Amino acid sequence: MFGVVQRRFKTQSEWDTVWNTPVDVPNFVKDLGEPGSLEVQSTFHGAVHFLAGFLQRYDFRLFRNGGLPLIERRDGVVIEEILVRLGPNPVRGTYLPISLNLHVCNEGLREVRSRYWPTAGRPPVSLVSGNIGLVQTIPTHDIWNVATEDSLTEITRTFKEDLLPYLELLASPNHLRRRIFERTAPMFDHSTAVEWLLMEFGRGDARDYIRQLIDTEDIPVQDFWKKHDALSGQRAFGYLAGETTHNLAVIAYSHDVCKRWLY
Repeated sequence: MFGVVQRRFKTQSEWDTVWNTPVDVPNFVKDLGEPGSLEVQSTFHGAVHFLAGFLQRYDFRLFRNGGLPLIERRDGVVIEEILVRLGPNPVRGTYLPISLNLHVCNEGLREVRSRYWPTAGRPPVSLVSGNIGLVQTIPTHDIWNVATEDSLTEITRTFKEDLLPYLELLASPNHLRRRIFERTAPMFDHSTAVEWLLMEFGRGDARDYIRQLIDTEDIPVQDFWKKHDALSGQRAFGYLAGETTHNLAVIAYSHDVCKRWLY
């Protein structure tokens, strides 16, 4: 397994387990990997600089985020970040696991969320966030072993074939709108999809998307309307993590999405 570049997992739980579990490396493998090999931190930072150098041609820059390497690109109200983390159980010269997490923020979401965000302070502006493996044709949670000879070449190929096209999709409202309605937009949950549609296209498209969810029974129609109508009698309400139907009702009510609903 120590020659494997990319390890792919179907769920976050599987990824967490492998990420936090020490790897049992046989002594003969350690002996092969250690002589003349760089220290773990040196190898890690060398890999980060290589990846940042590749992305520099696409206007990304390397920063530090509390000590963690952050490769970032800014374009107006949009911030795209790739956070690079070294796994907790590396083995020098043999197994240096890293994760690559994508975070995309859009300042326009703050105005959309300001009507219902439950906590004090400014609402968050995160659009999508997660392991970059989630933007692949078959989405997975990935761990990369940068101790292997071909790892950096494989990662840059993933950048070219998967990550950069995904960022282009996020920057193309009409294409992304179509993918959202087709349910093929990676890393978008239903609530974020409605928020993005409100931000980019307004209430009409947000209403059509919610109607589609009801028509396809992705959300229970009676529960949605019950939660939606109950909000009129509440002085305060907000977003609840993981409560999809509730959150859609809150977003719809806050922005009068269903005011001109046609049955």
